[in-house]
Amino acid sequence: MRLRTFFVLVLVFVLPLLAVSAYADTAVLGSASSFAVLGATPNVTNTGATTLNGSLGVSPAASITGLSSITVNGAPATGNAATHINDALAAAAQSSLTAAITGLQGLSSLLLPSAGLSGVLTVNPGVYSSASTFNLNGTLTLNALGQSNVAFVFLVGSSLTAQAGSVVNLINAGSNVGVYWVTTASASVLAGANFVGNILATTSITLGQGATITCGSALANTGTVTMINNTITNGCQGSIMITPGGTVVGGPGGGGVPGPGTPPTSVPEPGIFALLSAGLAIGLLSCAKSAKLMDGREVTLPQGE
Repeated sequence: MRLRTFFVLVLVFVLPLLAVSAYADTAVLGSASSFAVLGATPNVTNTGATTLNGSLGVSPAASITGLSSITVNGAPATGNAATHINDALAAAAQSSLTAAITGLQGLSSLLLPSAGLSGVLTVNPGVYSSASTFNLNGTLTLNALGQSNVAFVFLVGSSLTAQAGSVVNLINAGSNVGVYWVTTASASVLAGANFVGNILATTSITLGQGATITCGSALANTGTVTMINNTITNGCQGSIMITPGGTVVGGPGGGGVPGPGTPPTSVPEPGIFALLSAGLAIGLLSCAKSAKLMDGREVTLPQGE
């Protein structure tokens, strides 16, 4: 009976962990990870000279207005291998974006003031949320505390607006740092704003005159992306991952799933898989100390072994 219990525990706890490990190379954005800009419908629009370092795509719509004045990875967007207009890669990217939005929205978070963030403010790695429309006005500094494999996740209950001239800075970043802004509606980065992070908007994204995303992307799940003389550099996608089933898991290097946002002096919580593994080891050792062999004999390990 005890031996049977031992194997049941293995099936229940060990195999799921192996399954998570099998997905450990699936980044949170999946097929959307290479895109600097991804739109849905009715199109993607651009006015003026826009520079993208990363792919450009749209799906299910089949048009990009102002394509001729967009540069993608140093070359004209028209006829560029990194421009995807309603092709298989753009469609797959939209599916990955849907999964990423769902997965990230399931994280526990620290509720931010309903009025948004104004003035000069610094936050540490973690998950932050707003119950409704979120307004960013001033300078927000994301302090990675010199650590690698950490993430900043902002979950917005409605629309996100980065006001004209606002700034988001990322400092003291080690390798593989992720920054994500997830909205249940639209997002706007207004004229002259200097933004950091991947915007995952359920509907549309508007980028004002000269606004920049220095490390991140503009990914619209069901609406359009509107650009005016913008510069967007793909990046800041590290630290956390999502399985095909939509579950958020820890990133490479043991960063773990980010916990709710914390005061500036706090540090990230330990990885949940390390804690689960420790508990599993204790449970398996307890079961193994007294187990029946197949011929009915019982073997008991000496205490302390």
